Amino acid sequence: MRDINTINSKTKAAAVLILVTILLLISNYFIGLNSKKTNENMKAIYNDRLMVSHYIFQYTNAIHQIKTHIIEANPSGFEKQNFVSKRLENTNTIDKKYLATILTAEEKKQFKNFQNQCVAMQVANQKKDWKELTQLIEQSLETLEILAQIQIDEGKTAFTTANALHNGNKIFAQFEIALFIILACLSAYLLVLKKMKIKIKIPEAPSMN
Repeated sequence: MRDINTINSKTKAAAVLILVTILLLISNYFIGLNSKKTNENMKAIYNDRLMVSHYIFQYTNAIHQIKTHIIEANPSGFEKQNFVSKRLENTNTIDKKYLATILTAEEKKQFKNFQNQCVAMQVANQKKDWKELTQLIEQSLETLEILAQIQIDEGKTAFTTANALHNGNKIFAQFEIALFIILACLSAYLLVLKKMKIKIKIPEAPSMN
């Protein structure tokens, strides 16, 4: 009877051991999944936010150069036209890089506004309409500020998500430690049961003498 109880105890311990192993595998899977998502978020922060912020800085710098140049009294109309035209052409070369990033719906809308403003600036420049060009410059700078704020907001969101995933991994790691402790206890328990195995002695038959 004690042998049967010992076997039952071993069976239960083995079942718990299998369950703990499955839980460890599941926990490890989610840790790997969270790590992958964290890496994706960090890449997004760099590629779609930091790099885009750099593009916006280049746009802003070019527009400010145009603004400074057209209000100068010395350059002739032709010189102003040539300068503005070259700067706007330079900004166009950045457009493809900007559009290659992942954009939010609002960002697409605002960037389209900026592109339209650049086209309007080119038209005003060809007409030598410096007043209209100045107004368009101010509008484009406001649009760039909106785009810059979008980068900040989206960057914060991505960082918050990455931080939450990292905290989730810490919880799973603590859960795994607890499971490893259970595994150690079960292993020790099974070893004790093995040592306590009772050998049944068959009594000798009575002597016929």
